[in-house]
Amino acid sequence: MIRFRQIEAFRSLIMTGTSVGAARKMHVTQPAISRLIADLEADLGFSLFSRIGGRLNPTTAGLRFYKSVEENFLGLERLKQVADMIRDEASEALTVACMPVLATTLLPPILADFVGRHPGVPIRVDSVKVPEVLVNLQNHKADVAISQAFPAVAGIEVETLLKTRALCAMPATHKLAKKKVVRAQDLRGERIIGWLPNSRQLYEAEQSTISATEERPNYTVLTDTAHTRYAMVAGGLGVSIVEPFAAKVWRAHGVVVRPFETAIDYEYVLSYPSSGIRSDLVASFRESVLRVAAHYSFDE
Repeated sequence: MIRFRQIEAFRSLIMTGTSVGAARKMHVTQPAISRLIADLEADLGFSLFSRIGGRLNPTTAGLRFYKSVEENFLGLERLKQVADMIRDEASEALTVACMPVLATTLLPPILADFVGRHPGVPIRVDSVKVPEVLVNLQNHKADVAISQAFPAVAGIEVETLLKTRALCAMPATHKLAKKKVVRAQDLRGERIIGWLPNSRQLYEAEQSTISATEERPNYTVLTDTAHTRYAMVAGGLGVSIVEPFAAKVWRAHGVVVRPFETAIDYEYVLSYPSSGIRSDLVASFRESVLRVAAHYSFDE
C-alpha cells in the first residue's frame, strides 16, 4: 500500500535532484530516502528512477507519475495554506460578502447589533458585486452574503429579506423635485443616468419602462453601481432610476428622490453556501440581519 511518506520522499527527490537534498528537505537520513523510494517502486510495480553512474534520473514512467503527484500536492498545499490562515486568525471569525451599496448603508447597523452580542469576534467584509458574491459563496470564501436577488444557483441557499420599489433621483433644484410622484412620461427629454447592459435584470426593466415614453432615451452616463448613479445625479449630469438604500447617503450632496411609478422592484436576499451546516456565528448574524431589516428606515 502506497504511503504518504513515500510520495513525499519521491516528490522531494524530484524537486532537489539528489537523495542528499531530499533527505535534508524531509529532515531524515539519506538511507531513509533510498528505502522509501525502493518501497514505493515495489508498491507501484515500475521504476521511478534510473541509476547510472551513481546518479538518479527520473524514468519516463517516473515523470508521468510525478505529474499526477504534483497535481494532488497542490491541493494539499492549498489545504495547508487555509489551515495556516485559520490558525493565525482567531478561532472564530465571520466573513460577509456584501454589495457596496448595502455595505455602506444596511450592513453597519447589522454589524453594530451583531458586535454588541459578539464583542471581539473578527469580521471580514468583502464589498463585491453580485457575480463575485456568488463565487465567494460557492467557493466557501464567505460564510454569508447580503445582495440583490439573483436567479437560482447551484450550491447557494437564499432567503428573501425585503422588497422595495425603485425611486427617481434628481438634483434638489430639478423641476421634477416639485412632483410627489414621478412617472415614466415625466422623463421625456430628460438626460438619464442608466444601467449598463451587464446589469441585465435592472437594465431590461429600465429599458422597458423608459421605452414606454415613446421617445428615445437621452442617456448621458451608463454605469453598474448605485453610488455612481447617485454621484452622477449629484454632479448635475441627469436624473436616474435608483434603488433606495443610497438615498440617505446622497441627500447631503443635494440629491432628492421621489417615488417612481413603475413595475421595477428591488429584491434583497440573505444567502449562504448550501452545505446544510451553519455555525452559531452565522445563525446569530442572521438574527441581526432580520432584526435590522424589519425596522430599517430609508429616510433617516
